[in-house]
Amino acid sequence: MASKKTRMFDYKDVEDLQVYMTAQGKIHPAKRTGLSGREQRRLKRAVKYARLMSLISYVS
Repeated sequence: MASKKTRMFDYKDVEDLQVYMTAQGKIHPAKRTGLSGREQRRLKRAVKYARLMSLISYVS
């Protein structure tokens, strides 16, 4: 059985996270990003933590 490598997101990599966000600061849906459900949840967690650490603004 082939194992698909899941993408890991780091809250400190702001440029990578902003690729998955709109200009208004919202996270793109999984249908648009092409991520799986697990990857989308990891992205959400990383964005929320980056916002908490003030690396990304809540609203642009």
